Amino acid sequence: MSSWQADSLAAMRDALPGADIEPYGSVTDPALLDGWSDLDVVITSRAAFDVQEALQGRLWAFQSTSDGDAQVVRAVLADGRRVDAKIHGAPGLLPAPPTDNAVRFDAALAAARFGRGCHLIGLHLTLGVIREALVHRMVAADRAVGTTHHRSETRYDADTPLALEALAEPLGPQTALDAYELYGAWRSATEAGYTADPVGLQAVIDRGRCGSHPA
Repeated sequence: MSSWQADSLAAMRDALPGADIEPYGSVTDPALLDGWSDLDVVITSRAAFDVQEALQGRLWAFQSTSDGDAQVVRAVLADGRRVDAKIHGAPGLLPAPPTDNAVRFDAALAAARFGRGCHLIGLHLTLGVIREALVHRMVAADRAVGTTHHRSETRYDADTPLALEALAEPLGPQTALDAYELYGAWRSATEAGYTADPVGLQAVIDRGRCGSHPA
């Protein structure tokens, strides 16, 4: 049976006919693949290329770093696929990141870790999302009283238990989604024009649970 990882690898090779694309990790052993697996590839290209076109999907969140001789792109697509690419030669071109890119990426990684039962890592990542959510509630409190120095409680302190509710057991992929949705609600209350976009995170969870493409 084909997997989305194998299908994506074939599509990338079609999209980048002049590049050398070599898979590694679980995609090389179908027995190790499951819905929470990402696709690991090494791309060597003589010409710069558009990462979204190569992956044939919208990037929902991503990281891009350099390890010295390669560009390392860790991508989460809106359809729930996760691809880690080490790019040699010419660079992979990326779109402007969403304003909550780092939070999205951590939430997606947390969902995958929870899905595998790795609750220590999943919770560690999710706590970072909750922390960012609390920052926006503190901003709301600062604005309400006109100062960043608080000698007594504000009406926003009553919202604090909502952060704990997002972490309530049982821990799992939904925990990451609950944390992101709380972050989105509290950030949108303090930042005009911001709207959370959980579509990629929900797709990661759906794909992980069903083992292939979400229906």
